[in-house]
Amino acid sequence: MPRIAADVTWLIGRTPLVALERLAPPGVQLVGKLESANPTGSNKDRAALGMILHAERSGFLGPGGTLVECSSGDLGIAIAMVGRRRGYRVVLTMPQWLSAGRANLLRALGAEVVMTAADDGMRGAMLRADQIAKSIPGAVCLQAFTNRANAAAHAETTAREIWQDTDGRVGCVVVPIGTGGTAAGCAAFFGQYDVPIVGVEPSASRAITGGIVATHDIPGLGAGFVPDILTPQALAEVVAVSDAEAVAMVRLLAREEALLVGPASGAVVHAAVVLGRRPESEGRMIVAVMPDAGERYLDHRAYQETS
Repeated sequence: MPRIAADVTWLIGRTPLVALERLAPPGVQLVGKLESANPTGSNKDRAALGMILHAERSGFLGPGGTLVECSSGDLGIAIAMVGRRRGYRVVLTMPQWLSAGRANLLRALGAEVVMTAADDGMRGAMLRADQIAKSIPGAVCLQAFTNRANAAAHAETTAREIWQDTDGRVGCVVVPIGTGGTAAGCAAFFGQYDVPIVGVEPSASRAITGGIVATHDIPGLGAGFVPDILTPQALAEVVAVSDAEAVAMVRLLAREEALLVGPASGAVVHAAVVLGRRPESEGRMIVAVMPDAGERYLDHRAYQETS
């Protein structure tokens, strides 16, 4: 029987697990979940599809409708891919400090890009997205930071896949915290199995743990506030990772495991290795959700001056 996907959205999910044997601390099984295997190269494909399907089923999004969202990168690309393939107009807002390459990718997918003032940051882009959605009849602002369908998508797919593919032997799951969807979804699913979920945030911007909030260089992590969909208390712990530590792990993953991933993946794996070095981790399987692909970050310092 031919194995042909009906369209690109059918390829979202079922990403593989891979052993990170060269990086694993002694006595620990370290495993990476390669979300770069999703169509646009990130875990945001799951959230985009989940939120759009929920909007359709709830009656908020009808044929010929418009999707609006603010995004600093991978989420916008995922929404553009899913939204345009399902026949919707897609309008995305983003701060002017983002690279022109990201905007060009979005336009290539057929999305409209609206730049907002750099000084207003992501909150300014969120406000502009809400204004645009209210001005267009039939438009829906997905609002990933507050949209429960974001977390539900990860509970139903990301977390369930980890449980099934490890035959229930996973002892800890380490997740990135961006919009909060992956962390909240995994916490909801694994709560029934008493598997701890450990979140990762930038050490330069510790909004989740109530610390200082500042700029950092780990795209996809640390929005600068606690997402509404995430209850920090549902996490067993939050590990702070520096820009330098994320960069070092990106390079180590490339050289030792032949995996080209982005800075957020480097941060998550660094945190997983830190956890794996603790005495209580001996004999456990730690799964690190690696949310991004390296090819989209070739202009990042993780891939500069690597010799």
